[in-house]
Amino acid sequence: MTLQFERGDPNAPVGHALIYFRRSDGAVLATAAIVSPISMDVDTFMPPFLREMTQGMDISDAMSLVALPPIPQEVAGEDWLRLLAHRRQDDLVFGGTIGAGDMHSLMAGTAEALRAYADLYSVVHETDVAVEVPTPPALEQDRERFSGMNQREQLDALSSLTGRLLDTLRSGVADLEVERQMRALAGLLAPKYRADELIEAIHQPGDRGQRLAELYIERAYKLYNEDYLDLERIDREIEAAHG
Repeated sequence: MTLQFERGDPNAPVGHALIYFRRSDGAVLATAAIVSPISMDVDTFMPPFLREMTQGMDISDAMSLVALPPIPQEVAGEDWLRLLAHRRQDDLVFGGTIGAGDMHSLMAGTAEALRAYADLYSVVHETDVAVEVPTPPALEQDRERFSGMNQREQLDALSSLTGRLLDTLRSGVADLEVERQMRALAGLLAPKYRADELIEAIHQPGDRGQRLAELYIERAYKLYNEDYLDLERIDREIEAAHG
């Protein structure tokens, strides 16, 4: 099964993901998948009589791979999942479309998606693949550099980095260094500029990410210049672009 990552990197899964399915009637169903990063000897936690009952059975996977709830439940929608994944720093994975009322396909798809996600995590974890992950020292260096700028310079830097990140996403792979710098700026700018939302919006597929990025940047400059008359229109367009 090939998983479609809508947030996160399939080459470096974090080990906890929101996996969702789209039903043919339009409903969105989701579950939270967790892969334990630490191997566990299940026998250690079992009383003797249970050890005898489970002798010869491999139940390690059942303890180290968890989907909660076990059967995906209907949720508010994809935008709600994206926001939740951003807040929790989860991977967000699309598992496919199923027929309305097709419980068997839903259960089978969930088990297959969970196993596939765990396999991706295991490959990275067990082979110790070198993944470029923004380190705290690098992030602090970015913050220190940007903190020496005035607010207009910070917005100009954010706009420039936005263009660079969009360019790399068109090639299929986000530039993590550029995104790290954008997150450093987001931590310095006032919440009203919604820089964190801008970063997440850029990762929207296709033209939607491009359009949302343009709107968020336009909105930031309008706020900076105290040009409030057009803000309502921009906010409506952002909401519409999110779908």
